[in-house]
Amino acid sequence: MKNKPPGRALAALGLLLLGCASEPPTITIEVVPGHEASAFQVDPPVARIEVTATAIEGDVAVSATGAPGGALDFGEIPAEKAYTFEVRGLDAGGATVVRGRSAAGIYLASLAGDALQLFAQRTGEWARPPGELAASRVGAPGGTLAERYMILTGGAAADAAGGVEPARLDAYDLAAWAGSASSGALPRAARSLVVRENLLLALDDGGATWTDLVAGQSAEAPLPAGLGSFAEVAGGRTIEATDGRSFVVGATRGGEPAGAPGQPSDAVLVIGADRTLSVARLRHPRAGAAAVWVEGLGLVIAGGSAEGAGLEVLGDGATAFLPRPFPPDASRGAGAAVIGPGEIALVGGVQGGAAAPTRRLAPGCAASCATAEVEGAALPAAIVDVAAFALAGGRIVAVGSEAGEAGEGGLTRSFVVDVAVGQAEELPLREPRRGATAVPAPNGTLALLGGVHPDGTPALAVETFFPE
Repeated sequence: MKNKPPGRALAALGLLLLGCASEPPTITIEVVPGHEASAFQVDPPVARIEVTATAIEGDVAVSATGAPGGALDFGEIPAEKAYTFEVRGLDAGGATVVRGRSAAGIYLASLAGDALQLFAQRTGEWARPPGELAASRVGAPGGTLAERYMILTGGAAADAAGGVEPARLDAYDLAAWAGSASSGALPRAARSLVVRENLLLALDDGGATWTDLVAGQSAEAPLPAGLGSFAEVAGGRTIEATDGRSFVVGATRGGEPAGAPGQPSDAVLVIGADRTLSVARLRHPRAGAAAVWVEGLGLVIAGGSAEGAGLEVLGDGATAFLPRPFPPDASRGAGAAVIGPGEIALVGGVQGGAAAPTRRLAPGCAASCATAEVEGAALPAAIVDVAAFALAGGRIVAVGSEAGEAGEGGLTRSFVVDVAVGQAEELPLREPRRGATAVPAPNGTLALLGGVHPDGTPALAVETFFPE
């Protein structure tokens, strides 16, 4: 097979498909750097490329390796199976400096005669995969669909003309590496969003609607007993539990002074695994609180109020929150992530008008509870509306907005915080933007979607982060 120019494709790979009539066809797989044309040549350059194809059943795993720009041969593999592809680019010393992973469930038989593109990027930094969104949004809720799509809906238009329908669905496809927009609109412009396979629950102040994207049907969700209106939780962050439940936490709104100021809320909407809705109440209303699911403990909500306990927990099977004896915590806008068994860290936010320190704590504490400041791990600026994502080894990726005047959120910024060693390092975005949304992508990366550039133009390129 012909070599591809290194700036366009890292390697061309030949796969011979078993189970096909006459001569088995060969599928070309191109490993591409997306918008980062020099990603494979920068120091240290990629000296060797490895690609592994693993069947989703786990019974087939084949690999090929070779020099950048060369042809790799997997030999013959079953065409009727679906595969996930993993790419690693190694430097001369054998260290992995480039990684990529496809969406799951790629059927090779359906690709006969076509080329399959795999995006690979430098580890430990943001990079822009091929293509872009059809339109951008500011402050939009996001999620993932069908293990291959990342979506945005609601929010505000990112262009001055305001031509984006707020209730439309914009998606980025990790298999086609391209954006698309729904031909129709959801019944309401979501302020909060819950995703269940092909089902979306869109919430605004006036109500909540389930939409089946496959059947093209929508149904209003009933207001659960004990909730005055959906306005008590709309705009809150969605937290997923490992037992199939989801929580829309009204108390996470209002990480002011950036973003839209939020009224304190004590309401948490609980969406059961069977899609039934119920409500749980905090002991004290909060605004700009941090929320995280802790396995074996439950939903933890911290900060956001100068009154009452600094932390409350909704345990497994519980219908009401239990305060834990931590001192009151009036910080707003922090993110929370699990850093070890029964331990979390609070990152970012504002406290007393200044940047809050990074703190670690054990939310299951029953007596004499306190947070411990992690020296050296504070963010270098006041960052609010923080979304925190746990990495291995006690590290956290924190994405949030610069604190500014009320209603005027600053630029989106991201950091890697190492709680174990006490360090916070900024991860510069490829394209500075305001109002972007961080979404855990189905292929194991963290993705940044939407927002608006400092010059007012829409930020259409997607950025992804692949941990080392």
